[in-house]
Amino acid sequence: MAQHTQASGTARTTEHLLRSIPALAGCSSRQLRRMASLMDVVTLPTGATLTTEGAYETQAFLLVEGSVAVSHDGDLLAVLGPGEVVGELAVLDRRRRRTASATALTPLTVCVMTPRDLDSLLRGFPEMAALVHGAAAAHQAPLAG
Repeated sequence: MAQHTQASGTARTTEHLLRSIPALAGCSSRQLRRMASLMDVVTLPTGATLTTEGAYETQAFLLVEGSVAVSHDGDLLAVLGPGEVVGELAVLDRRRRRTASATALTPLTVCVMTPRDLDSLLRGFPEMAALVHGAAAAHQAPLAG
């Protein structure tokens, strides 16, 4: 079972990780603090499934610790680690099926964002919409080719 935590130290770590995502480099500290405060921190065991290709799921995951294998049609696309994001397209488009599966290769600590979290963030900072959509488009490009 996943463990949920919320601590100020974790929020600072999450803010630091968000700052390391190139598409969010233009965000202010205030924007990143708000984004970090919306996310739940969850621990998952090796082998846990974060996303299932073809499924309708609505969470995105910011990797804090551990690594994840991302696959499409059974082919390994990437191994992702701390500071990288998995599943952001599902947060932006709730009617879209997952384009890839993601499985924990090691024990994980992840920050979870839901569509409701994103809606709350964009209500407070509407100027962030272009940044969020740009980050999602950059991650979708490898699946299109």
